[in-house]
Amino acid sequence: MFSDFLYSQDTLMPIIFLDDVVISEENNGFSVEDFVSYVRQDSSFYMGFKYLRYYSHKYDSKLTIFNKQGDKVGVLQKQGDYYSNGNIAWLVDSVLYNEGKIFKRNGDYKFYTPKAFDEVFFPKDTFSVSLTISKNKDKSESKNMRDAKKIGFFIGTDDVEQFKGGLSKRLAIFDPEMQQYYNYSISEVTYNNIDCYVFSIKVKQDLSEKDKKKTLIRNIVSYFDKNNFNVIYRDYKFVFKNWFIDVDMDIQVRMNYVNKKHVPSNIYYKGYWNVLFLKPERVEFFLKNTSFQVN
Repeated sequence: MFSDFLYSQDTLMPIIFLDDVVISEENNGFSVEDFVSYVRQDSSFYMGFKYLRYYSHKYDSKLTIFNKQGDKVGVLQKQGDYYSNGNIAWLVDSVLYNEGKIFKRNGDYKFYTPKAFDEVFFPKDTFSVSLTISKNKDKSESKNMRDAKKIGFFIGTDDVEQFKGGLSKRLAIFDPEMQQYYNYSISEVTYNNIDCYVFSIKVKQDLSEKDKKKTLIRNIVSYFDKNNFNVIYRDYKFVFKNWFIDVDMDIQVRMNYVNKKHVPSNIYYKGYWNVLFLKPERVEFFLKNTSFQVN
């Protein structure tokens, strides 16, 4: 395990571009190699979503569904309170509004995406919460939730690389096999008055269409707080197509600090799904989280 990590890290060093930023042990207390190690092992982004589930807050969301021609076919808006006592959590909607063709006559969703978002962000009934990060698979979780964690929270980390085969392999953006398809760069930015390092990973522009199809992740930009290396902003793009599924999605997550805890304050999703035996879905989703009760 350790030798594999060194091999992958060493092969990455010569192809990282430094954009007007000098990283050295003398200036920063760590080297470029150390920086990449921090990125690879980062769990702060996932931890931010653990905080989202753990602490009480208010939520305001809007989901818009379009047909394949781009015409709006339905809207679903939710506002409410998310309650947590540290062991279990539950939601109480104060506003629930829909228009268009969101539901079937029996009350079920007509589309796959609203159901998936409900499971990830708006679970029904009560559910357990914890700040413990476990690598053991929760057998009670659906495939929707496991996929959301795998794709949304562990991008590029060793946790993803432990999964084998197909989709998961293409998520391992630091794997030696995948490095040939990407440009990696480090820069700096000030975000919400916080000085940050920016780590960008982008598919090379001169790739053939055949090679592009080998990359599920087309772009990731992460802002790391210089004070503690927490990821406080990330946007990323996925493109994937095979005989069963066709996916093209953009995701943006903004974090804010509440009593020194970084929590996802704004989440934006825009994507296209075409799954075998289901109608194609184009969706746009906004989620704003406020009034966190963090002690």
